[in-house]
Amino acid sequence: MYLLSILLLMLLCIGYSIVISNGNIFYYLDPASLLLVLLFVLPILLSAGLLKDFNNAFRLSVSLKKTCARVELLRAVESVNLAIKALWASGIFHSTFGIIHTLANTEGELLARTASVALITLLYAAFFVIMLLPLRSRLLVRLHELPEHPEKSDTEDP
Repeated sequence: MYLLSILLLMLLCIGYSIVISNGNIFYYLDPASLLLVLLFVLPILLSAGLLKDFNNAFRLSVSLKKTCARVELLRAVESVNLAIKALWASGIFHSTFGIIHTLANTEGELLARTASVALITLLYAAFFVIMLLPLRSRLLVRLHELPEHPEKSDTEDP
């Protein structure tokens, strides 16, 4: 269901952008900006030691199996929180850098076009954050549904 809702969100965003831009979706496509956003977030997750937990967050959010460790859920939530913060930082950093570069090196009618390309990284960051928000909520709900003190099994020694 989660993947279906993400697909529906993507289709709605694409449809909305086609309507707004009079049928020209290419205004919103910039592979270099997409790559910049991802290349900023992945090393941050890797350096924090949460890249594996970020991968597990997707598995834990769609898993029907109710049993998982509290620590595993906490690390997954933390990795998604870090990814959201890193996405915003990446979008703001690259957009600001692009606008400064645009204002310093562009004149006339090219100014608006190059400034709009500089803002696409912020749009991509916002889109990825929107995709991660339901993931974080699902993980938090699973975390709150866990019992406070798991019952000890009979095989454990006191």
